[in-house]
Amino acid sequence: MSAILFGIVAAIVSWLLTQLAIAYARGARMQDAPAARRMHAQPTVRGAGIGFVAVIVAAWAGLGWSMGWEHPLGRWAQCASLALLLVAVVSWIDDRHVLPALPRLAAHFLAGGLLLIGVAPTLFELPLSALAAAAALLAIASTINFWNFVDGIDGLAASQALVLSAILAVFAVLAGDTPAAWFAAITAGAVLGFLPSNFPRARAFMGDVGSASLGCMVAALALQPREAQWPALWPALLLAAPVLLDAGLTLAWRMLRRRRRWWYTAHREHLYQWLARSGWGHTRTTLVWLACTAGIAVVVLLIGPERPQTMLTAVIVVYLVGALGWRLARDRTLAGARRRA
Repeated sequence: MSAILFGIVAAIVSWLLTQLAIAYARGARMQDAPAARRMHAQPTVRGAGIGFVAVIVAAWAGLGWSMGWEHPLGRWAQCASLALLLVAVVSWIDDRHVLPALPRLAAHFLAGGLLLIGVAPTLFELPLSALAAAAALLAIASTINFWNFVDGIDGLAASQALVLSAILAVFAVLAGDTPAAWFAAITAGAVLGFLPSNFPRARAFMGDVGSASLGCMVAALALQPREAQWPALWPALLLAAPVLLDAGLTLAWRMLRRRRRWWYTAHREHLYQWLARSGWGHTRTTLVWLACTAGIAVVVLLIGPERPQTMLTAVIVVYLVGALGWRLARDRTLAGARRRA
């Protein structure tokens, strides 16, 4: 079966499950009401992301078991589907009954451990050292939480994950690694099936079950073993730059500049939130983020297949330029907010 067909089937099933999830959320009165730290103006049901998560978990697990544990991709898929299931279950409980931060973080780190079990034999020639394992776990847990952080306006988290997974599928096809493309295409299709319910005007929010799971999916796809000598890590880091930079730099700014505040509490200080509040609105802000990711996608597809050895250089350049752009855009947006105050 081609990657395109996998994606189409995933999109159809995801759309159907999303409608069922929305109906369930309405009946269970699962909704987010407008509040000072939220970006929407009317009550909206949450938790609809469980539909696309169910599709991805089932498809990844089924393909993984069919390939077998001895196959690098099969081992990765089995561990990745378990990691995703763990994050989704804990996040769903959090959507229904708010959980403290500790159990959620514990689940994220445990999910990271499962991902490393799935990829360590192909990612490293020697067993992971304690320092390398700790760094990898921190990076995975950060990605899970960062995707959750950007799920604050209509369509942003979903559209970013959609473009990333779709381009990784194309990247795998160009590398001649069709099985690897299946998993990314399934992810893209499943998220696409949810997106009409969340953009351009959200009828439903994905909830933590969707946003945290998207971060886990992104981390898993970035670590996906490939038959070709084209690792998925560098293109994934490039495509995730708009999300990781805004979430990471905002977190660092709050930790360094907001010592008297609890930096880990909910807030509206991400760049995308400032832009949406400054008059851009949800749709324009999401489209700008999408345009940035699309531009990076062009870079990935132009230099990746022909010069994969330059991908690390591209990562460094994109993140440095992106960090500068983030700072300039933030300063300009804040200055405009002060003038209007």
